[in-house]
Amino acid sequence: MPEALHLRGLRIAVGDRVLVEGIDLSVQRGGLTALVGRSGSGKSLTARSLLGLVDLDPGVIAGELQITLSDRTLRPYEGLHGASARRRDRAFAEVRGAVLGYLPQDCRAALDPLARVGPQVARCAALAGRDPDPIPWLAKAQLPSPKRVARLYPHELSGGMAQRVVIAQALARGSRFLLADEPTSALDPTVQDQILRALRDLVDTGLGVLLITHDLRVLPGLAEAVVILHEGRVAETTTAEALTLGRLTSAPGRQLFEATARVAGGVLG
Repeated sequence: MPEALHLRGLRIAVGDRVLVEGIDLSVQRGGLTALVGRSGSGKSLTARSLLGLVDLDPGVIAGELQITLSDRTLRPYEGLHGASARRRDRAFAEVRGAVLGYLPQDCRAALDPLARVGPQVARCAALAGRDPDPIPWLAKAQLPSPKRVARLYPHELSGGMAQRVVIAQALARGSRFLLADEPTSALDPTVQDQILRALRDLVDTGLGVLLITHDLRVLPGLAEAVVILHEGRVAETTTAEALTLGRLTSAPGRQLFEATARVAGGVLG
């Protein structure tokens, strides 16, 4: 059975206010699924729930996360209804990093400002019992001059370099999947393109990626599946090819496409 991550029936609520309802999505190893929608659509809450970073009841009150690996199946939410934050964190300890890596919007803030890049990557590899030499991992993340980068501190990195260092940490940790949360939002177009190409190359080597974005322009040629959220619900699930052609069935999907197409000069991809 191929390795995959499946989220089914996610419901997040606080009191009578439902924030996310009935979210289903899947990410396959060697595939890229995009979760898109305008601000406030529930993208970040859904993403954080995959790492167990949303409180429980109030917060996540229903849903199943099943991660199928070659040697075992993980169901971290099983039996957690009403559990404490400590118990939730124990249930997700095996998921975070070792199975699902996280690429945040601000990668420099995710790095230790007092440590050089090399030792930070080496620690991630050591946690997984892998080669602690940071240079190969930095090279796999497509950082130019990895030996030089390994000697730098986070404040000496550009935004794009910081993104690649965090990707290198995920690779060193042995992550099978990567959750990329708006990874290109603060980068200039040239660096955006480089990061997206790096993600696609990693997918081609077998990594599974869930890309969180509000920008449909980056998806053609990149994503296999596109899940469009609107007001905390799945408006539709489609393909990047259908998206490029504007073949969307939901009103929120069409509105998002039309707004993006106007910005992109009428064409996506």
